[in-house]
Amino acid sequence: MPLLLGDVVRRHARHRPEKIAYVIGPHRVTYRRLNQLANRFAHALRGLGVGRGDRVATLARNRLEYPALYFAAAKLGAIHVPVNFRYRADEIRYTLGQSAAGALVFADEFRDVVDALRPELPDLRATLALDEPDVLASASDAEPAALVDEQDPHVMLYTSGTTGDPKGALLSHRSYVLQAAQTQATIGLGEDDVGLCMFPMFHMGGWAMPLGYFASGGTVIIMERAEPAEILRAIPRDGVTYVYLIPTLYDAVMALPEFARTDLRSLRALGAGTSVMTETQIRTIVDRFGIERLFVVYGQTEAGPIATLRPPDVLRKPTSVGRPVATVDVRLEAGDGTEVAPGGVGEIVARSEYGMQGYWRMPEETARVRRDGWIHTGDLGTLDDEGFLHIAGRVKEVVKSGGENVFPAEVERCLLEHPGIAEAAVFGVPDARWGEAAVAVVVRKAGAALDEADVVAHVRGRLAGYKKPQAVRFAYALPRTASTRQVQKTLLRERWLRGDA
Repeated sequence: MPLLLGDVVRRHARHRPEKIAYVIGPHRVTYRRLNQLANRFAHALRGLGVGRGDRVATLARNRLEYPALYFAAAKLGAIHVPVNFRYRADEIRYTLGQSAAGALVFADEFRDVVDALRPELPDLRATLALDEPDVLASASDAEPAALVDEQDPHVMLYTSGTTGDPKGALLSHRSYVLQAAQTQATIGLGEDDVGLCMFPMFHMGGWAMPLGYFASGGTVIIMERAEPAEILRAIPRDGVTYVYLIPTLYDAVMALPEFARTDLRSLRALGAGTSVMTETQIRTIVDRFGIERLFVVYGQTEAGPIATLRPPDVLRKPTSVGRPVATVDVRLEAGDGTEVAPGGVGEIVARSEYGMQGYWRMPEETARVRRDGWIHTGDLGTLDDEGFLHIAGRVKEVVKSGGENVFPAEVERCLLEHPGIAEAAVFGVPDARWGEAAVAVVVRKAGAALDEADVVAHVRGRLAGYKKPQAVRFAYALPRTASTRQVQKTLLRERWLRGDA
């Protein structure tokens, strides 16, 4: 049988109709209702002319209808284009225009920008306003008849755009059904589990994480926004068994005064990832939550899951992202495409069923990233003698200083071990003597008395001398992408060169 996303919710609606599929705000949505909503939206979209291969965009915050819209597009064979709701007008225009979206579903708070942009978007034929009271009044609950293939793309996820224009990665039905099954099997979660999703639904994690629970018939708590106190309240209130948070959110949740008195006994496992984590952070999470079952997950929009650090190895390999997933081939490549010798640093390339089909209307970028079935991640890594993968940074971020390579991730990890440093970013700038120099922008922790000499001395005492920052500047916060919260080093470098970093 073909692996189709629409079948996931259709089957659950038949076999476990009253099971709660997801909770968002005051809404507790059963699988029966989720399937009904998906079918109604599918018919409403079909009435607007949406069919197989058409792009239908959504511009909204996390809300009741969002999961149903993903399944509605999937049932029609259409391609869902979730738009980052934090985008400004020009960024929204770019996403809708580049994707050639024929239909747009939007929340009322974005009506003004939609009205303003619509004359500039010739491909946009129709819109659907979510907050109109009769938006689904005449739509049918019946399963929509449509020709859909498992290799059809079902979603176009735009990369965060830390450098250059964002690119729309196309992922198929088959890749996401398999990815959902793989992720849940690795973590050991099933029908009786309740997950918590803090990601916005325009983000890869905001769709892939709920889908993992939907695939297994479980329940997921979808946060309307990633607010630390509400995350903490949700755990005992909803019986959450698995929480996945980015490092900065773990810090924020653990810093809450009520954390120590919150009942966390429902939790069976924790997950983390998306950015560099230090040994101190890992051990603090395990100690404060009192749960040793911590998974560190490494993956990418374009490549899917790549590696997982499992609980038995978390405390002995805390700076690793684990061994490659069993169903993924991983190798490290030098700049000339040859495989790097054991212990060396190279670009992480991955091959699996989870990879993207390509970037929408960007053949040159697709050819650069996807070669002979292998996805070139742009991340640098090294494999240790036990086969554990360690991230060294981004290919484009390596600082070549005086004939030596400085890997920013290594220096950042060192900086974050300093008790007075909350955030740190390391990158290269032109240097007359060394060609390029590694510099750092640091955010002090509240109350920390820290100057440039302290920062440099901290690194010099722990890493080779050539790896220390040649200069340090301090900031109140680091600029981050709206989706993955990755540090925008291109912007930091521009600010540094202007003298206002």
